[in-house]
Amino acid sequence: MTWAAIKGLLGIVPSWCYWILLLAALCLGCELHGAGRIQKKWDLQVQQQKDANDAAIQLRREQNRAIGAEQALVSANIQKGHDDEMAQVRADLRKPKRLRLGPQWCGAGAAGAAQASGAAGSDAAGAGGRVLSPELDAAVKSLINQAEDAAGTARAAQAFIRQNGMAPP
Repeated sequence: MTWAAIKGLLGIVPSWCYWILLLAALCLGCELHGAGRIQKKWDLQVQQQKDANDAAIQLRREQNRAIGAEQALVSANIQKGHDDEMAQVRADLRKPKRLRLGPQWCGAGAAGAAQASGAAGSDAAGAGGRVLSPELDAAVKSLINQAEDAAGTARAAQAFIRQNGMAPP
């Protein structure tokens, strides 16, 4: 095709169609250029929101670590108090003295109670009652240890509740 043929072909279309075509091309170009700006603004806003969320999460993690360290210290102090208390109970139970039954347990009744002195529950030489057998002594001491351990755990839990402000008013 020659230029004359192309010019003749283009001459068939009225000029106002070219103006509409040019206007549509300009609108499309502006739309594409504006969409890029809007997309950049959108991406910037999304990135800022993500950065703010990441900063908030990091701050919360640091706060959680601080709270965890505080709670670990409180827990260690409570556990130390419980361990010290239980160490004392265990030391008392390991002492060589054996447990005694008072005169009321020995079937002496009121007569035995009348002759017993104020030290009937002690391990004094003249105390009423009898010494437990080694097996029974060990079993009773084991039960005392278990009861003291449970009570010590309960006291430690109460201390934790009080120290953390969870006790009822």
